[in-house]
Amino acid sequence: MRVLVVDDSLPRRRLLTALLGRAGHEVLTAPNGAAALELLEGQSAEAVVSDVKMPRMDGFQLCRALRRDGRWARLPFIFYSSVFIGDRAQELGMDLGATAYLDAKHVPPDQVAKEIDALVNRVVSAEYRETLVRLRDDLEFARRYHQVVLSSLDRHAGVRDTISSNVNALDEILTRLDAERRALAERTDVTVPVAELNRLKELSDYLGDKINDPLGVILGGADRPATAAPGGATTEAAASVRAAVRRINELVRKMTGRDRPGTEGTRHG
Repeated sequence: MRVLVVDDSLPRRRLLTALLGRAGHEVLTAPNGAAALELLEGQSAEAVVSDVKMPRMDGFQLCRALRRDGRWARLPFIFYSSVFIGDRAQELGMDLGATAYLDAKHVPPDQVAKEIDALVNRVVSAEYRETLVRLRDDLEFARRYHQVVLSSLDRHAGVRDTISSNVNALDEILTRLDAERRALAERTDVTVPVAELNRLKELSDYLGDKINDPLGVILGGADRPATAAPGGATTEAAASVRAAVRRINELVRKMTGRDRPGTEGTRHG
């Protein structure tokens, strides 16, 4: 897992870098919130560990800025401070959307990696489950949409065959996703690696971009007279949908065709 450490203290940045690196994480560092935002524009991170008191932009301002940006609204954000540790400071941090607020006096640096693992596991697993439900609903819509299109293509056997095969493939994909949901429901202790969540998001994005848009072209082509040969746009759109379904099936098989890791010994990738 790639962790961004934000702290104006060079010794503490070095210490946390060494400890997190020893725990198997890749570490990025920034001396303040403004530098952290600049860094995130060019590099990704799976979690942020931030001090509060810093020049240019402090931890509270950084957390607020990240939560107001859709790209980082769900990014695990952990405050780690030895100065701002009172109730009001912790309440403000949590109200801003922090994942956790760690008191450095009670959580020594050598325990930070373990705390981060537990916190990020919780956030990633919850988001994975939410994304899985949303993706399943999107795929169910796509399957029913394809069926509607199929019922409108009586005179175009070639395109019908393509759409029919897509419906069958989507049925198989939905079966796999339903099995994944059942497995997660039965195992509340399952750890979901960040890479798995990213793959699921990729699948969700790909579905939204590729699966349904070409069907309008197919329907348009299907409205042509029965004596007309299928148009190039219709054939191209059908091929695009077919390729999209193949890609979706490939991603789902990778996602569901492996042994699910448990909580022990799991590393985020």
